[in-house]
Amino acid sequence: MIAPNTLCPPSPAPDPVELLDLVDRALAGIAPRLPAHVDRDDLASAGREALVHATLRFDGPTTEARAFCFVRVRGAMLDELRRLDPLARRRRERVRAVSRIEHELTHTLGRSPLTVEIAEALDFSTAEVRAAQADLAAEEAGTPVLDENLADPESPCPADYAERGDLLSKLYAALRRLPDRQAHAVRRYHIEDATLDVIGSELGVSRERARQLRTAGENRLRDDLEVLSLWDALIA
Repeated sequence: MIAPNTLCPPSPAPDPVELLDLVDRALAGIAPRLPAHVDRDDLASAGREALVHATLRFDGPTTEARAFCFVRVRGAMLDELRRLDPLARRRRERVRAVSRIEHELTHTLGRSPLTVEIAEALDFSTAEVRAAQADLAAEEAGTPVLDENLADPESPCPADYAERGDLLSKLYAALRRLPDRQAHAVRRYHIEDATLDVIGSELGVSRERARQLRTAGENRLRDDLEVLSLWDALIA
């Protein structure tokens, strides 16, 4: 039986105040890829809340606390973006629909359509039409209320765009650590959609050798990105 005084005491919970810089780091990585309508303060608030929850849940070695918390802070920010995006998209879609039908009815009727006529044509409420018209008027007056003059509703979700941009940054950084020929094969095949025949021609090797170089690079890159996902710029 182990004597009580020989038991290792549990590690103290991380202090969220001491880890607040992780919120700034996560936001700095996401913010450059965000559209103008996204409120950075909302993301920071979601990150701080996630940080508090993460410190309460963490029970590993103290040296791993920053990595654990960073992953959850950044994940909370991306979740917040995904939560907000459908609202912004529906708003943009409404404005586009109102603008389109207003032009169509003007041409058909020979006059500016009434709000109720636009609402009936779109199966919207009159309040929805008025709100969309107010957004459109603000845009035309040079006071943008939506992202970049009513950005395409089919454009990528801001969270996906930020996440993809961050992954590409990590990917290019990891590629620079590969041998040149492996890096070339991986980059051309996965990022630039070149065929193995083209890659082999560029490297002066056979198609099979190009495939081997690509596979070797993928294996090294996979290991590298697994480490990066937890430790990239976290342990300072």
